[in-house]
Amino acid sequence: MKGPDRVAATRLVATWWLPTVIACAVGALYVCYSVAQWRALVAPSWDLGIFTEAVQAYSRFEAPIVPIKGPGYNLLGDHFHPLLVLLGPIFRLFSSALTLLVVQDVLIAVSVLPIARFAQRLLGRGGALLVGLAYGLGWGLQGAVAAQFHEVCLAVPLLAFGGVAFVQRRWGACMAWLAPLVLVKEDLGLTVFIAGLALAWRRRGEGRSGVLRSLAYALFGIVAFVVTVKVLLPAMNPAGTWAYSLDGAATGAGTPTAGTTAARAIPSLWDILTTPSVKLVTLLVLAAGAGFVGSASPWFVLVLPTLAWRFAGSVNAYYGWDSWHYNAVLVPIAACSLLDVITQWLAPERPSRSAAASALAEVVGEDALRDLRADQGASASPRRGWRVAAWVAACVPAVSLALTASSLPLWKLPSLTEDPRMAAAQGALDAVPEGASVETDTTLLARLVPGRDVYWVGTTGQMDTPPEYVVIDTRSYAWGGMQVDAESWGSSAHPGHSYETVYAKQGFRVARRTS
Repeated sequence: MKGPDRVAATRLVATWWLPTVIACAVGALYVCYSVAQWRALVAPSWDLGIFTEAVQAYSRFEAPIVPIKGPGYNLLGDHFHPLLVLLGPIFRLFSSALTLLVVQDVLIAVSVLPIARFAQRLLGRGGALLVGLAYGLGWGLQGAVAAQFHEVCLAVPLLAFGGVAFVQRRWGACMAWLAPLVLVKEDLGLTVFIAGLALAWRRRGEGRSGVLRSLAYALFGIVAFVVTVKVLLPAMNPAGTWAYSLDGAATGAGTPTAGTTAARAIPSLWDILTTPSVKLVTLLVLAAGAGFVGSASPWFVLVLPTLAWRFAGSVNAYYGWDSWHYNAVLVPIAACSLLDVITQWLAPERPSRSAAASALAEVVGEDALRDLRADQGASASPRRGWRVAAWVAACVPAVSLALTASSLPLWKLPSLTEDPRMAAAQGALDAVPEGASVETDTTLLARLVPGRDVYWVGTTGQMDTPPEYVVIDTRSYAWGGMQVDAESWGSSAHPGHSYETVYAKQGFRVARRTS
């Protein structure tokens, strides 16, 4: 290796080794959690099975038809997430629902890289550890991992890289990173819209062209949102509507288990923000994730679309902070908002080439450095007090994480031991041959998907020919404590057809259709 190349390689390693170690540590911890969940037979919802069927279809170069939602149901009519097609080749190599869990963990780990690296540039290696770990183990990311795979995990690294590009004033890179969000989930078009407005505000001193380009980008986001919810989703939804409108008029519409409901009045702004009171806790934890001071950054405004549809909605699970995946996109926004404010604080105030000035020039670039000075109208180097303030603000997310740790999923990792029924569960899976059609409850839903047509119990009533197999876990929460048996349930759910039990062990029952 030549001298200059060796120096460049050495510098690259020196620059990235710590952020990479932090990202790998976060990813490894989440993978351990996901595998522990898998072995403990944890199934918090039917969503993992739904996404597994969709990605399996993509791996076969087919439309994402998801029988779990209903016979012939195209999942692109539920939420708009065509970017999931990228997971098709991975699933083709590793055909398991566990693959999706690991992919989600890796995507979250990747998002740690830009944030930890930028914190290192601002505050040194200690800052990388502090900010990188507090972000990577953030409340919303833990909740997403515990809730198992959802499409929003694709948005997390895009928001992290895009947010850091915003702080560094790399406008083109910021727009490029965020543009794919419109293909992750329909509401994220509104996030892109707000990002365009934030870009326009930050670029207001650059002249008309920069502002206009940013406003055009904002227009792209809002147009993508409107086209998606008014044209694309209704075109693919069985009920011909967007299934999750804010007024509650179509929540879950188009699924066999839910339908159109009467529209309800949207509550007042005060009620949206305060009722129930758990919303206030969510807002407090979110602000703490931005070190509180990050809420002054224009980038922090990106949280508004996600908070709006959640807090104005009527589903209680949308309001909370300590579970589910709804907060995942908020965490990188908050972290980048914190870094944005710290960058402003540490901007040198005169063109001296002090060590601090040289470091900041490396962070944001010479042109951006001049912009920062112009924005602040400054004339002196950053005072020591600003650096102390930066460290105090950077500590806030870590302190918040420490105070709330016992309420977050990773705290429960030691209790996630292998379910003693694992062997019995595997026996039930083996009793259903590949290529068969089967309906089941939540426990083995995702595990049955690879190589089979899997239906959710109760969504097959309109089928001319019912599934060949019924698999039931008598201990599943899906039955609400009722006593149920696969053979009798299959026969009663499908009049004119009979089933016989072919496997029964430790609460798992498998019945095969005989007529």
